[in-house]
Amino acid sequence: MPANRVKPVVLSPATIASARIESFPDPSGGIVTWKTLFSAGKSPTDTLTTGIGTCQAKDGHLKCHRHTQAEIYHVIQGRGIVTIDGEEHGVEKGSVVFIPGDSEHGIRNIGEQDLMWLYVFATDKFEDIVYRFSEEKAPDALRLKPKL
Repeated sequence: MPANRVKPVVLSPATIASARIESFPDPSGGIVTWKTLFSAGKSPTDTLTTGIGTCQAKDGHLKCHRHTQAEIYHVIQGRGIVTIDGEEHGVEKGSVVFIPGDSEHGIRNIGEQDLMWLYVFATDKFEDIVYRFSEEKAPDALRLKPKL
């Protein structure tokens, strides 16, 4: 195997549980947290960025936004509503969602337990993603600098 080839990475449940919880520096983006699991610079990976998003029970949400990269959600716990380009879709544990690049989308919890989903972006690192929230103008786009 060439020295510069990316090698496989496997994360244990304990490693995932202890991953740093991140959130928006400004809560106007929503009541949501996430753990970035694979992202160039944070892990020895490339091509894809993935993590676990969480909207707390009852009022957790990620406001409608856009970004250039396509995204996939795989719901791993709870129930919610995903809105994509104005159309609402009910989701629950086991649901999988494809969100085309630049589609306006958001997610909200409608259940009694936390809503959690695995997200995957088609980009090397999380820092490549620029969130453009729907009420904001393009110059006010948010390049995520997560709050620790």
